[in-house]
Amino acid sequence: MTIAEFFQEYWTYLTIPLVSAIVGYGTNWLAVKMMMGPVEFQGVGPIGWQGVIPANSEKMARVVVDHSVRRVLTQEELISRVHPEHLVDAMSNRLENFVEELVDEVMEQTTSYGFKVSNFLWSASPIWLKEKVYDEVKKQLPDMVRKMVDDIKDESEDLLDLNELIVEKLGNNKEMLIDIFKTSGAKEFRFLERSGFYFGFPLGIPVMFLWYFYPVWWLLPLFGLLVGYLTNTIAIYLIQKPVEPVKVGPFTILGLFIKRQKEVSRYFGKVFAEDLIRAEIVAEEFLKSKNSVDRIRDMIHREVNHSLEATQGSFKPLTVMSIGPTQYARISDIISDRTIKELERPDKRSLNYIDKAFDIEETVAERVGNLPGEEFYELLHPVVAEDEWKLIAVGAVLGLLAGFWQWALLT
Repeated sequence: MTIAEFFQEYWTYLTIPLVSAIVGYGTNWLAVKMMMGPVEFQGVGPIGWQGVIPANSEKMARVVVDHSVRRVLTQEELISRVHPEHLVDAMSNRLENFVEELVDEVMEQTTSYGFKVSNFLWSASPIWLKEKVYDEVKKQLPDMVRKMVDDIKDESEDLLDLNELIVEKLGNNKEMLIDIFKTSGAKEFRFLERSGFYFGFPLGIPVMFLWYFYPVWWLLPLFGLLVGYLTNTIAIYLIQKPVEPVKVGPFTILGLFIKRQKEVSRYFGKVFAEDLIRAEIVAEEFLKSKNSVDRIRDMIHREVNHSLEATQGSFKPLTVMSIGPTQYARISDIISDRTIKELERPDKRSLNYIDKAFDIEETVAERVGNLPGEEFYELLHPVVAEDEWKLIAVGAVLGLLAGFWQWALLT
């Protein structure tokens, strides 16, 4: 029998492994797509589908945070990295004008028992005297900023929960969340798709011989179901496990995702540094809550009063008598309000310094990259585990339908 005659005689049987490979690839490809989308529920009534990740966005966002940044970095450590002296230096180009405007504003708005004597005297004061006052205020700034940073560090948990902020941000941005998982697990998801073909073809070979000797109607649908089930199950297992290296003869087996721990950690560090824990975002969130703003204002009040006490010392009673106790107390209100307004529009130099001090990218990359395999594995596992049975069941059902289709063609 020639090769041509062989193919002419048995071509129908030879299609069985090929169809098995196509079914394996198709079911695994669909499983990956069903993890990612659609972003919103699509269907009729209760019958339909929403991607595993967007359907569980808050839970998945918490997975990202709990198994990465929450494990390796505390809020207190982050704030302690900001050195007041360096921060003042980064703000120096803006502080010059700010101090002068602030002193002028205090002089303009305070009165002496209803009369704007201080404003008149200040306007008439010589430049050298004003410069001396400005310089004296500037001298107090580094110490005030240091105390403010210490206060914020001590009360940071009450002012802002950074981890919850990230969870909320990711949970509300489903596209970003999907992109994080899609990018971090790109190679694993690609393997999941292709492995359906690699596993499906050899699984179809014994079916080919069975069908030749025992061509009953239920054989191809049954094995189609098994191929759809097994290709999904095996591929999902190999992506995640084993979490520690296992020697099998001359080979060392390790979960595909675990093998790329350093690479994936570097990506997570980049995402957190660029999109989630930037100084601009943290500052904005600090000032978004009325409770946080009130507490920061109280801190400023406290430090301003301490500074006034320190600079005036025994002359304080004379100052209070000259402008009145109400106006004296109003000085810290004016400074606090103006400082809050200034904080609402931080300059790029100070934000750049804080980002550099935070050093999020390197910290997350290094520390997450050194987590034990069992802990790192949890970053991807919930995405696969959530509704895993549905993904495998869909693969099995599609394999079953493909088996019926092939049986119809062959008979």
